[in-house]
Amino acid sequence: MIAPRRALVYAGTVAAVLAAWWLLSATGAVAPLLLPTIGSVVQVLADLAGEPSKLVEPIGTTLRETATAFGIAVLLALPVGLLTGSSRLLRRAYEPILTSMSVLPLVILYPVLAATLGVGSQSKIMLGLLYAFFPVAIATARATANVDGRLITAARMMGATRAQWLRGVVLPAVLGPVLAAMRVSLGLALVTVIAAEFIAGAAGIGYQLGTTSQGLDSPGLFAWIVIACLVTVAVNLLFSVTTLVLQKGVTR
Repeated sequence: MIAPRRALVYAGTVAAVLAAWWLLSATGAVAPLLLPTIGSVVQVLADLAGEPSKLVEPIGTTLRETATAFGIAVLLALPVGLLTGSSRLLRRAYEPILTSMSVLPLVILYPVLAATLGVGSQSKIMLGLLYAFFPVAIATARATANVDGRLITAARMMGATRAQWLRGVVLPAVLGPVLAAMRVSLGLALVTVIAAEFIAGAAGIGYQLGTTSQGLDSPGLFAWIVIACLVTVAVNLLFSVTTLVLQKGVTR
């Protein structure tokens, strides 16, 4: 749950942005082509809400691609991170490589992905997967390496089975850092998928952003920016609730 003070800060930030937006557009300080009025954007949002398919299809496409990219990335990154973190030799050999790869502008690979996989969902999923993989792999490796071996030894001496000390010692130790990395990873996957749709796509939120931008439809562009922000907030809240439930289940 969001604390009341934090909610007030969020509300104040949104109110300040809206006030600045209204002031700049109402006074004509910024040309309407660059900054439409709030009313015109609200009208576009209302029109889209009147035809749910125009909202559901793009949002559904982007979320489906993001979920696929994120899910595959996590499934690949967790075992890689566990294996790397459990061996000092592997950690010294591969952690610098993972760290270096994570800061590369992997979006430059999109033309190659588009040429090999096409401009459909596959290339968007692959690019999102690349961005989502490294934060989880690195966090898992580091968290695994930092597990206190004495706790594992103590659990074994008390007769704990492998499954018991993995669940009772290792999992609680790595869960927090890994979940935090997964939140970052999910955000990266979503942003990357939208960017790839914007560059070359035929569906999704990014495609709508590109279409309205190229058509010089400022109200439509800002409406889809608002939608993209709301989708991002909703995804983040859903992940926060899910991680809270997981952490409570592990600590019981």
